[in-house]
Amino acid sequence: MKLYELPMQENGRVILPAELRKALGLAKGDKVMLEAEGDQVTLTTARLRRKRAQEIAKRYARPGVSVVDEFLAEKRAEAEREIDRIEPGKEVAGS
Repeated sequence: MKLYELPMQENGRVILPAELRKALGLAKGDKVMLEAEGDQVTLTTARLRRKRAQEIAKRYARPGVSVVDEFLAEKRAEAEREIDRIEPGKEVAGS
């Protein structure tokens, strides 16, 4: 781990050293995540946060089951229940 002491500019900006940007694979326009807790902040690349979220999701995924297909099936069932709930000839709100 390397510790950087960075000065804050008048407008509140902090410039990450080129060596750090290169090590993190950051380029102009890339997104970073800043997490604040108490008097401590943690800066992470958005790419790493996505990767970690995907790894967590993989732990709960069932082999051979598409999360997208499951989601669509749930939405179709929900729509069917809504259609069944509406009485024939009754005006539907918003239509």
